[in-house]
Parts: sequence; C-alpha cells; structure tokens
Amino acid sequence: MTNLIIIGAGGFGREMFGAAREAVGFGEQFRIKGFLDGNPAALDGFSGYPAILGTPETYVPASDDVFITALGNIASRRRCAGMIESRGGVFIPIIHRSASLGPNVTVGDGSFVAHNVVLTADVKVGRHACVFHGTVIGHDTTLGDYSHVYSLVSIGGGVRVGEGASVFPGAKVVPRVSIGDHATVGIGSTVIRDVDPDITVFGSPAERFRIV
Repeated sequence: MTNLIIIGAGGFGREMFGAAREAVGFGEQFRIKGFLDGNPAALDGFSGYPAILGTPETYVPASDDVFITALGNIASRRRCAGMIESRGGVFIPIIHRSASLGPNVTVGDGSFVAHNVVLTADVKVGRHACVFHGTVIGHDTTLGDYSHVYSLVSIGGGVRVGEGASVFPGAKVVPRVSIGDHATVGIGSTVIRDVDPDITVFGSPAERFRIV
C-alpha cells in the first residue's frame, strides 16, 4: 500500500483530505500520510488532520510515497508538482467514489475528480487537472494539463479546455468550442464561441472582459 501526501494544507488541502478518504482506492491502494506546506502553522486550530511533513521545496520522496496537489493557484500547482517530480515523486489521480466515469474516460496522474462529477464518454482529463463538485462534461471533451473546471459547470460534447485554463462555477459551454490555453471563463458565463488563449471572458454570452 502506498502513502498519499497532499501538497497544500490550506482550505483546498483540507477538502482534498476529506475527498481522498472517500476516493477510489482509499484503504486498499493508498492511505494518507500527511501534508506538505510552506507554512508549518497551516493546520493550527484545525483538528483531525495528519501532520505537515515538510515543504515541497525540501521534501525527499520515499519509495512508497505518492502525491496529489491541492493548490488553487495554477502556477503554484505547476511549480510544486514540478519540484516533487524532479526528485522522482509519483502523482496519482484522486477520484471520488460518487463520480460517474463513462466508457473510455481517462484521468491523468495528479488530477482530481470531485464529488458527483459526471464524465460521460471518451472524456480525456490531462495531468494535474481538477474537476470540482457537480460538474458535467460531455463526450469527447479534452481537459488540458493543469486546467481547473470548478463546481456546477456544464460542458457540452467535443469541447477542448486548454492547458492551464480555468472555468469558474456555474459556467455553461456549448459543444465543440475551444477554450484556449491559460484562458479564464468567469463565474456563471455562457460560452458560445471559441475563447482565445490567455484572456478572460465573462457574461452571457461570454465576451472578453476588460477592466476600464
């Protein structure tokens, strides 16, 4: 049995701890060893959690360690995952038991699929991506590495969500559109056309968001 270490002991890390205890493979394939965090006091005032074992910058993986990141900031997620991988650390996907995965769905190493997510058929989730609570993703959709699709999002079939892109809660994405790398779809938005890389869109229909 391997020992899961959660990178990040903040709010997302505590959520990940709860989800991992209800994930596919818990108690049979892995148990939870503890956290890594740059703030040794991150869990002060909270009870029932395992210890902070060190920092991502300095921790040396043991042969039976496996990892998952729980960091909302995508740049921090990429940086910390890279540090651990550079020392030979192995990441695993965490998939909540309530999630529904259809035929030929694949979930990459280091990715998180939360409570009540539906991935219908032939969906491909890249590495170190997150799909949060209650989201439904249609057939043949691809989520890029390090992408975040937040809670209660509805994504149609054949959509591409680019590397490092974020789709915020309550958004709706029509079939066969592309959301570019590192783009952001704002909360509650309706995406009816392609979104260029590196921009933020918001509204219904979603348009490029500019601060005046």
